[in-house]
Amino acid sequence: MRRFVWLLLLIVFVAFIFYNSSMPAAESHRASELVGSILTGMGKWFGIDVPQQNLDYNIRKLAHFLEFAILGVILCNVYAAFGVSHRTATGYILFLGLAVAVSDEYIQLHAPGRSALVTDVILDFSGVFFIWLTREVWSWAKR
Repeated sequence: MRRFVWLLLLIVFVAFIFYNSSMPAAESHRASELVGSILTGMGKWFGIDVPQQNLDYNIRKLAHFLEFAILGVILCNVYAAFGVSHRTATGYILFLGLAVAVSDEYIQLHAPGRSALVTDVILDFSGVFFIWLTREVWSWAKR
């Protein structure tokens, strides 16, 4: 049962990533501005000045990394749930992370006002790679 829950979560989360990529630029910017205004408000509440310069850009880049870091967690757990060895899972996790990142940017090519960037593919893949590497280091440290 646990296997299929992780597999279902993987499918739903990849669909969520692709849905975000298919949003038109104006709608995507509004979402980033909303997060920016929340962060600014929280910063004021804590007495921290949140610089507005490039805030939208930084939020968007952080979202790329975090989305794919979550994808990395899900991928690692899918392969662990199915009992796939670390060595075999490594190739699948990294390949699928890269494939979703490339597909994500390809989808953005067809969204109004959006474009695909190689740097975003690298940033996306970095999120998956970071989680995979953290998992490997953790596993190595436990031995």
